[in-house]
This record gives sequence, C-alpha cells and structure tokens, in this order.
Amino acid sequence: ATANLESVYNEMMNYSIDEKYKKEITEKFEILKNIAKGSLSPTFEYENVNGGKTSLESLKGKFVYIDVWATWCGPCKVQIPYMKQLEEQFRDAPIHFVSVSVDNDDDKPVWAKMVRENEMSGVQLFAGRENNFGFDYKIQYIPTFILIDKEGNIINPTAPAPMDYQSQGVNQELV
Repeated sequence: ATANLESVYNEMMNYSIDEKYKKEITEKFEILKNIAKGSLSPTFEYENVNGGKTSLESLKGKFVYIDVWATWCGPCKVQIPYMKQLEEQFRDAPIHFVSVSVDNDDDKPVWAKMVRENEMSGVQLFAGRENNFGFDYKIQYIPTFILIDKEGNIINPTAPAPMDYQSQGVNQELV
C-alpha cells in the first residue's frame, strides 16, 4: 500500500502544478504514508481504567483492534454492544480489543463511570483530547477503528466497525 501511495505521489509531482499545491500534496502524502497499510503503527501509552498504564508495545504478540471513541459520541455508544459481541466471539483468538477514549480531560470520571456501567471489557484506555493519538493516527472522525498485526504493523487504519462485522458476516476476516 505504501508503494502505491508513493507511486501516486511521484506521478502527481510530475505534473506542472503550482508550488503551493505541490507543498500541500507533499504534506498530505507524509501524513498518509505514516498510517498506510503495512506501516509500523505509531506507538502509544495511556492510562487504563484500572489506573495503570498500557502501551502498544505491551500488546505485541496478538492482533490489536482499536476503537477510538468518546462518551459524548452517539455513534460510538451504538457500537458498545456490538464490540462486546465481537469480543465474546473472539475470546479465544490472539487479539486484544482496545478502546481509546478521546474525551476531554475533565470528562475522565464520566469515561470511567461509563466503562463500569456498560461493563465494557477489553483494554479501556483514556488518551484524552489533548494527546498525540488522534494526530498520530490521523483521526478525522469518531468512532474510528484500527487493526494492527501481532508485530505492531497497521493492517487497516479504517477497519470496519463492530456492527459491520456482525451485520456483514465478515467475522472470520478479523484475525
């Protein structure tokens, strides 16, 4: 995927276009190549719901399915029961289900309460809004789902939502 992205970029640079647009294209290319399929995932370490820290490095050896969400996000909340079903379906598979909250720092207690009340399992992390997670992964909207392989490489930076896995019957493609 990165090779395809580079070939498109190189082709675009061959056109005679204004330098301003070349600069803009180059900036967007640099951003996209860092999260392209097959790229090494950006690292992270955030507080988990139990008060400890969890890093991407500590999750290596299993696939990692990341749900980027916030407590105020209606579409994010709709995914919760589907995520629970997905986690149950793959409970014996080599995969970590990681939910990363991008709520405002002031809403951390709201996040912790929601995790408890909804009996959300998997790895529950609080990144907060003022973090590098959204920037590193180029998150433009939530919920966003990301699939990472056992070595920490991005398989899909825009993976299907749990609801989509259930409704489309593509469950076996997750791992």
